Amino acid sequence: MNFDLIIQECAKNLLGLNSEIKIILAAINNHIPVVIEGESGTGKTELAKTVAKALKRPFYRVDGDENLTITHCRGWFDPPLVMKLGFTEKSFIHGPLTNAMNNGGLFFFNEVNRAPSESMNGVLAAMDERNIFIPQYGEVKAHDHFYSIFTLNPSEYVGTNPLPEAFFDRCILIRLFHKSGGEAEDIVKLRTGCKDLPLIQKVVEFTEKTRKNTNFDSGASIRAAIQLTNLLKDLPKSRDTFLAAIYSVYSGKVKLHPDIDKTIEECLFEIAESVFFPNISKN
Repeated sequence: MNFDLIIQECAKNLLGLNSEIKIILAAINNHIPVVIEGESGTGKTELAKTVAKALKRPFYRVDGDENLTITHCRGWFDPPLVMKLGFTEKSFIHGPLTNAMNNGGLFFFNEVNRAPSESMNGVLAAMDERNIFIPQYGEVKAHDHFYSIFTLNPSEYVGTNPLPEAFFDRCILIRLFHKSGGEAEDIVKLRTGCKDLPLIQKVVEFTEKTRKNTNFDSGASIRAAIQLTNLLKDLPKSRDTFLAAIYSVYSGKVKLHPDIDKTIEECLFEIAESVFFPNISKN
């Protein structure tokens, strides 16, 4: 595995994560599963997808929720086909896990701590032994290029299922944090193609202030900054336009503190006044 070439390829889509990419590549090279931990919008999924693309390997995804079963991950027998063919390979519908194992791809388990414990336990054998046994189907052995990446959000531990020690014992942990300042500006510029650097700087500043503002329990991520920049670069730079765009992008991405006697709109617009409007027309 040529780490330098893969990192160069990843850098076309990711900035400031070379060290994390190197660790993930080394883990993949040694069949060590990876857990990427970070709050929403820190780039967990994008990092996994970019690495898979750079490695030219297929990407198979499941999302953790209370309805996810090990059958969804591994696959199942199709009843009409079983009636016709019996319990054979042709009557079995492969799931993301077995597809990744058979085809040498990435098994990407998003928000793993939101899935039932039985689903997590069901993939432990694939992580550890690199094979699983499915009743009436048989053994599935992992292709040499099979690897797995899991994500979890530390701010969403409440209401989630505790992960077994055996899971963390088998994995390495990568932590991602919100980008700020110049790094965030570079990412927004890369993702939007916007040439208006002063606009990008203001959008990034506004986004960071939503995370620091005491009116909010949680603020917005760089994903919001990318969306707002994409809107504003094509819109007239008037106060009303900015306010409308800000509300449309951020109102669903911030969470108001329960003790605050203001609306989300009022809190967002207070921040917007301090960041944008000294240099923007009131018309």
